[in-house]
Amino acid sequence: MKTKWGSCNPEKGTIWLNLELARKDIAAVDYVILHEIAHFVSPRHDTTFIAVLNHLMPNWRQIRADLNAAPLTD
Repeated sequence: MKTKWGSCNPEKGTIWLNLELARKDIAAVDYVILHEIAHFVSPRHDTTFIAVLNHLMPNWRQIRADLNAAPLTD
């Protein structure tokens, strides 16, 4: 996976994570996992999806910004 931190297939119940996450802060790893799990609740980035993130990780926007500011590969 060269362009994304994670991906999932809610229909099959599978999640894939970019191995580069192992080099990132644990909060970033938690965010990506939560992001993918939230797709099991809502497959789109809609208000339901955002509500899951807001409820379980109120600071997810800052963590996402920090993660996306760093290169995908070092």
